[in-house]
Amino acid sequence: MLFGLILLVSLIGMRVLNRTEIWMNVLHQETLAEVSDALDLSRHAADLATSAPFLHALFPTFQLEQEAEKVRGSLARIEAHATGDPALELPLARLQLAIDDLTAALVPQTARKAGLTAIDRDMQRLNGRVRRQSGDTSLPLAEREIWAELQQLTASAIAAGRAAALIELGEFTRRYTAIRDRLEPRLLPAHRSTYREIQASLSRSDGLFVLKHRELAAQLDAGNALFRIRQEVGRVTTYAGEKVAQAEARLSQARAETSYNLGIAKNSFLAFTLMSLLVAVTSAFYVSRYVTRNLRRVAFAMRRLAAGDHRSDLPRARISDDEIGQLFAAFQVFRDNARKLDRRTGEIRRQNALFSRVFRNIKDGVAITAADGQIEAENGTLRTLLRLAPEDNEPRMDMQALIARSAFVRQASAGERGGFEEYTDTSGHVLELRHSPLPDGGAVWLLSETTERKRIDERLEEIRRVETLGKVTGEVAHDFGNILSSISGNLHLLEEADKEKSRHFRARIRSAVDLGVSLTERLLAFARKQHLEPQVTDIGLLVEGMTDLLEIALPDTVSLEFTPSDAPVFARVDPGQLESAVLNLCVNAGQAITGSGTIYVTVGTGNGGGAQLSIRDSGCGMPPDVLRRAAEPFFTHRNDGNGTGLGLSMVDGFVHQSGGHLTITSRTEPPLQGTTVTMKFPALAKEDNHARQAHAAGTALVVDDDPANLAATSNALERLGYAVFAAASFTEGTTQIQQQCKLNLVISDLNLDDGASGWEVLRLAHNLHPECRLVLMSTREATRIPNALNGASRLATLTKPVTEIMMRDLLASR
Repeated sequence: MLFGLILLVSLIGMRVLNRTEIWMNVLHQETLAEVSDALDLSRHAADLATSAPFLHALFPTFQLEQEAEKVRGSLARIEAHATGDPALELPLARLQLAIDDLTAALVPQTARKAGLTAIDRDMQRLNGRVRRQSGDTSLPLAEREIWAELQQLTASAIAAGRAAALIELGEFTRRYTAIRDRLEPRLLPAHRSTYREIQASLSRSDGLFVLKHRELAAQLDAGNALFRIRQEVGRVTTYAGEKVAQAEARLSQARAETSYNLGIAKNSFLAFTLMSLLVAVTSAFYVSRYVTRNLRRVAFAMRRLAAGDHRSDLPRARISDDEIGQLFAAFQVFRDNARKLDRRTGEIRRQNALFSRVFRNIKDGVAITAADGQIEAENGTLRTLLRLAPEDNEPRMDMQALIARSAFVRQASAGERGGFEEYTDTSGHVLELRHSPLPDGGAVWLLSETTERKRIDERLEEIRRVETLGKVTGEVAHDFGNILSSISGNLHLLEEADKEKSRHFRARIRSAVDLGVSLTERLLAFARKQHLEPQVTDIGLLVEGMTDLLEIALPDTVSLEFTPSDAPVFARVDPGQLESAVLNLCVNAGQAITGSGTIYVTVGTGNGGGAQLSIRDSGCGMPPDVLRRAAEPFFTHRNDGNGTGLGLSMVDGFVHQSGGHLTITSRTEPPLQGTTVTMKFPALAKEDNHARQAHAAGTALVVDDDPANLAATSNALERLGYAVFAAASFTEGTTQIQQQCKLNLVISDLNLDDGASGWEVLRLAHNLHPECRLVLMSTREATRIPNALNGASRLATLTKPVTEIMMRDLLASR
């Protein structure tokens, strides 16, 4: 069979070799096509080199753009011929860059020439005026001299505007500056209006000297770009000629090599055919004498081992490193493993017996569930603790379904109880449930009776609350006693003080009152009675906006690392109170770090879908006794005596008043040394999510002639999911409205450039895009709506400055 296969391959190979000459003819034709492509490439490069200089002679913008498109078309044809050729990537990229530089240098020239022409016209008019004044003999000589210097000033400006080189422009600029500096201190009232008119005319657009400098620089840039275009076109043409020469040489070489290789290949195939016959005969003898016999011996020994005869063995005399030898070695290992398996089976029987005794006699309820959650095994104590009678032939159910049949109701989830779920019934019995996952996807459930322990914990908690209340009462009484004593003493001194001292005493009374108000606000925060104004807030965006403030509040040796969530994380909280809580926690974390350290601020989503904000430091950490009292009011562990003891209690009160909860973990041993404070807020209601996602897509146009407000509004809309087009003028805004095929939102400032009105922008948007949402921005409230927009049902107004929260609330409304 081996010989037949090799013979077949040889015949096919010889047939393929005979057809090689036919392939050579095809190669010749393909080479001719390659030469044709190279010639086309050279022709297009010549067209590009011929048409590019015409750009330098065109001044109207539309003609320049048309000619630039022709040049780019020639470049596109060159790129189409050079596709996949790495040798032309750099010249073509340079050509593209040179064409772009030439267009960029020439397009603004029309506007610059218009500005320079207008300034030159004004300078000639003003030069004529001052020349007439300087020649008026009825004026005093001193006044005529100033008019003459004004004439020199305008003449210098006219010469600078008509300069043909940068050096000449610099000389006229220095002459103008010298005349202006010499003339300004000597101006008389009769000359000031003309001088101001000269300065105003020279300051039009970007100014005479800036415009002229840009015009001359653009001419130099255009000449440089033309030189680069000619240079790169020459390289492309040279490359095309090299490709033609290479193709011809390659064709000749391929034909010669193919003829030579055909002769060698035919002889080689004949030799390999004879060798394959020899190999086939030798292989057949080897397989029958060595492989087959040893495989029979291995199969016989494996059958005896499978029958239970662990004494079965194979001869070790001729074990080699080939596959037969590996089979012999594998049999020895398999036999040893079978012996170990017998011993291991005995150990498993003893362990199963021990597990069965523990499973039946343990005082806690135990259940084992499969990967699908169904109970596979349970001990008798489980139903006893649940006050359920045992039932035979009961269908399989999961653990929660079994608990649901009892009188127990869950009071706390595993996340709230550190891995335990707590259940109670109407008679006051308390059960704790926890589970441990198994490798196969199942789990082991443990149910414990904790009624007595729960009662003891509640009693201890009540005692701690009484202690805390007593401490709060004593501290508040002490602080307010000091405040009242300060007020009483200063009132007594105020009765006999003069006017100057009475102001000082009133200031001290006011400070004491402010201290009392601040203490009251912090106590309200601790008591969860402070006034909050909750709203849907992006937690990550709020914290990211505080990074600069936090870095200022922290020591220089402490660094801040902020890790935002991949997606926005929203919660209904008071933004101001949340900022105060984050600042308070970060300052506390910075004070806990001695020397250098890092504070990690992380925003994410909790297990229940709510928002989660964690602040972790690499400080000294808190021992268990301090950690247990960390959120108590007036408790402080600081050694410098500056702590009030209300920081964490205020944060805890704010979080709980917002519907969330605060968790604190701390370690004092390296490498996990530090404290982590986590604020968790509940998930938003469905209506909040719907309002938040109602504007998550679309195309928006922002029109504002103030660059700062334009950038701020555009960035806010981009963060809300919009594709934003920005327009910095009335003309640009109306052009965008006409060009865009669809707009979902148009926002315009009321007062635009050159006296244009934002109402006109919105009117045009309403006519071309009837379903578009229209918004007008203004620093004052807009009360009068034009008649053309009275029928617009989706019209709204915003007062500047516009914030992201204002924008989100507006877009969430219908």
